[in-house]
Amino acid sequence: MRIRCGIPFVLVLLFVVLAVGCSKSEAPKTAPPPPAPAASSAAEGKALFEQKCGVCHGIDRATARHESKEKWAEIVKSMQGKKADWISDADASKIVEYLASEHGKK
Repeated sequence: MRIRCGIPFVLVLLFVVLAVGCSKSEAPKTAPPPPAPAASSAAEGKALFEQKCGVCHGIDRATARHESKEKWAEIVKSMQGKKADWISDADASKIVEYLASEHGKK
């Protein structure tokens, strides 16, 4: 009688061991690397510069200058006042970063 009760237990135990042993283990999921802030920020600043500043005057006019970051901030701030809500503060800071990095005083 003990053997008859033990056989199903052993078979179930064997099945569980085989099922666990044959199951695939998943590799840990890794998060995608964050985008490079400098490259994307510069590209975004350039795109905003061309989109926002190019409407009123030629791009060559602004890029011919080489100013300090503070001076670029003054210039962009004055341009913000010329057309209400055209250049947001967030866009202005990106434009200033682009201008200072590409057309700043060396």
